[in-house]
Amino acid sequence: MNFPFFTRGLALALALAGAPPASAGQYETIDYYVQQMIALAGVNEEAGVLTFREQMENLPRPEPGDAQQARPFNQHGQEQLAGGQLREALAAFRQAFIANPADPEIAGALGLTYLRLRRFKEAERLSVYALSLAPARSASWLTLGQVYGQQGDTRRATGAFANAHRFASNRPWIAEQLRQLATADPVDAIRIGALQALQSARTTTAQPAPSTSAPSQPAAPVRPAVNSSRATDDPGSAPVAASGLLGSLKQGLATLAKPTDPAAAGPTALAAPANDNPGQRIYRRSMPLTCLIVTFRDGKTANLGSGLLVSPDGLVITNDHVIDKAENLAVRCGDRESVARVRKRSKAPDLALLTTSLDSRESFVLNQTYSQNLIGLDVFVIGNPYGLESTFSTGVISGLREIDGVRYIQISAPISPGNSGGPVILRDGTVIGVATMGLKVGQNLNFAIAAADVIASPIFAPKQMQVRSASTP
Repeated sequence: MNFPFFTRGLALALALAGAPPASAGQYETIDYYVQQMIALAGVNEEAGVLTFREQMENLPRPEPGDAQQARPFNQHGQEQLAGGQLREALAAFRQAFIANPADPEIAGALGLTYLRLRRFKEAERLSVYALSLAPARSASWLTLGQVYGQQGDTRRATGAFANAHRFASNRPWIAEQLRQLATADPVDAIRIGALQALQSARTTTAQPAPSTSAPSQPAAPVRPAVNSSRATDDPGSAPVAASGLLGSLKQGLATLAKPTDPAAAGPTALAAPANDNPGQRIYRRSMPLTCLIVTFRDGKTANLGSGLLVSPDGLVITNDHVIDKAENLAVRCGDRESVARVRKRSKAPDLALLTTSLDSRESFVLNQTYSQNLIGLDVFVIGNPYGLESTFSTGVISGLREIDGVRYIQISAPISPGNSGGPVILRDGTVIGVATMGLKVGQNLNFAIAAADVIASPIFAPKQMQVRSASTP
């Protein structure tokens, strides 16, 4: 049977040149299936992953090449790869691929070699091609996860690693590979993605994938319906449809499943012990008021950040850079979810005010203190670094800084990408700042926009937000 997506000559010419092994539109179709499997794997949507796997398996396959001719080249490539001779391995695998481009093992080995050579675009394309031939090939998912991690994409690395474990015939071996990546890889996104995939694997009992038979025609992609109306700072604009965004939030466009540790499940799941410390009290009260911000663009998750609930009628503060260029927004505060729209925004200071449907009896109180008396006080930070929801860290206020006319609280508490927009909290439970940035040079040089500047900014809503007197830091 001829293969309409990959004519042999076109596949060879484009793949070996580093371009997608198909025409642009056809490659995008295959990549769409792969990306949906990644997104759904990231939130443990087993049924959705298997549905898209079945659609990929229903695609026509290319005619087999000359396996006998490819075998010695493939064997030589494996030997060179094991010995670290990457250029020689690449040449051998290319010859094997020319002889038999329909072999997913050869395509996967070629993708892995490109990864080792740090040619990430070619590695991604060859891995996606290998998965079009064998959607359940665990090794190709593992390679693809490392490719996305090398590019700093923690969300896609997590989903690819989760699929590597889901489809593995030898799960203990794959789990050990993920543990090694989680503990020893120098790239943050790879370590975090592998750790999240392992956590997901521990909380999900994967079902064996059903066998499928290929029909004569490929199934058409079923693209999710996402409202494409752009978020706006016009208070009178209509909010986007709730069902599409919250469905996306639940079905695959958020990074993590909810925490399974009872200690991390919020105040309803953990009774306060008699000897609890201030940090535990702050966490129990503040976690339901701290939000995960999810932004969408072109029907896909664009950014993850943090926010804080600041009024009984559901106003949420975050950083402007978190929601920049978002077409749609969704938030999760504690165990409640809502679509959101931008009510006001400010570039300096870097702040945005969101409206949600999250009515609440409690909300954060902003502390307008900004004086040298703050230095040395304990602070507590809650946020979603790299999508790790409700992460709690502690430190002290180590300085007060004014940069380009904006007042900042310098803190020693660790923050990372994803913490942006989250609360920095004093022992009395009031918010002294909004986490916004950290310096990679040095250690624990992190900054929060002072709550005093939040109160003085255009986003402040005096009739809806509570403020603590400056006399009581």
